[in-house]
Amino acid sequence: MDMHKNTRLTPSLDLDILNGIMRQAVLQQLQTYLGADTIIETHITHDMLERAEKICLSNALRGVFEADLVY
Repeated sequence: MDMHKNTRLTPSLDLDILNGIMRQAVLQQLQTYLGADTIIETHITHDMLERAEKICLSNALRGVFEADLVY
């Protein structure tokens, strides 16, 4: 998927992820948390994660943090 540099991806809610407080904060304040202009909700594949320049996770206790893909 070709995207603009200021676009980020997040898992779509139909994947049974928690639509929690931190996720909502990130979605409402993309520039603050991710330095992004746009976010796309989609099904993120393993291949997409392997090609990602950076992987970030978030939760209410730790905020947004970088993660590594480990096999």
